Amino acid sequence: MIPSEFEGLLQPLERFEAIRRRVVRLGDRLCDLSYANPYAGAEQQVRTAIRSALDDERLLDLQYAPFGGQTLARRAVADALRASHGLPFTFSDVVLTPGAMSALHLALLTSARSDGEVVIPIPCWLDYPLYARANGLTPVPVPLAPETFELDVTAVADAISARTCAVLLSHPANPTGHNYPPERLVALAEALGQAEERLGREITLIADETHRDFTDAGTYHSAAGFWERTLMIYSFGKYHFIQGQRLGYVAVSPRHPARRETAAELVRWTRIAGVATPTALMQRAVPRLLALEHDQTWLPRWRRRLVHQLGLDGYTVVPPDATLFVYARTPPGYDGDFHFVTELASEGVLVLPATVFHHTGYFRLSLTGSEEMLEAALPIHKRFAPA
Repeated sequence: MIPSEFEGLLQPLERFEAIRRRVVRLGDRLCDLSYANPYAGAEQQVRTAIRSALDDERLLDLQYAPFGGQTLARRAVADALRASHGLPFTFSDVVLTPGAMSALHLALLTSARSDGEVVIPIPCWLDYPLYARANGLTPVPVPLAPETFELDVTAVADAISARTCAVLLSHPANPTGHNYPPERLVALAEALGQAEERLGREITLIADETHRDFTDAGTYHSAAGFWERTLMIYSFGKYHFIQGQRLGYVAVSPRHPARRETAAELVRWTRIAGVATPTALMQRAVPRLLALEHDQTWLPRWRRRLVHQLGLDGYTVVPPDATLFVYARTPPGYDGDFHFVTELASEGVLVLPATVFHHTGYFRLSLTGSEEMLEAALPIHKRFAPA
């Protein structure tokens, strides 16, 4: 039986799903800007990479893989991380998972302590608090800075207690679309260091880097470069638009004080939790996927278009510089975010209310709808704009 304390965390998304099911009857007239499901689909080169992995027949190629993943795939990830993050990753630092959701569970399990707490800046990805609860931890929400949605390091520091075992950070941030600058990460690392010294307690930074590929060139800085005790979360599904294939990993920073022990514990947790590994086929596709680059010129163009038009129409928009999302304030005159989202959905535009992100007063649009959807949605949004 699902524990009662989970019900409140499950309810917002389930409520939204009820709205979504009601409006899918609109068919092609529905502008679905809710989830990051790219309507353009995966590029042909991605399909070719997966197909080639299947066609390249080898002994036991589709059979069981070791816990943690196949060595060749883990080594390919480590090589890519050395190039992108400038840290000396090796294959043993990388544990392959069936997507970022599983990676988050493993990171929390490895970081957990008895009666532990996890500090979570909010708004955040919807299931962070749920996963903390599921792994026996207490989520401690800490609001981002009002209006700017910058990381409030002082608030994070104030929330850290003798029970804190981890800070869970979405970076770049979902839903706000903000890419935290290095000076903010430096301040966070200093705050964590001071807290460890004051409390005599180890604090792990779980850095969800799922959207790091959707940043301007040269602007992304991993938290692993600032805080040694960092676990990084990643999903191949986002960048390659194959979310349904469930391929990701959790990686231990090579600077982690207990690097080897932590990596070994992550592997053992894959067995205990039943997470195991991604499918053998997707593991074989990893080196090919890592070699691909995709044209993303459409993303900043559509981001600018949406932000500009919504602003002209009177919406207050959080300036995004990363991710696949735009976060905007719910217009006045509605009885909460769900009321607004329901009314908007009835006119053919589906967006997510801030409630699912443990926040209020805003809604999130995804930029992954088709161009026709995005264009059709703008005049509908205008009809709901603040007076």
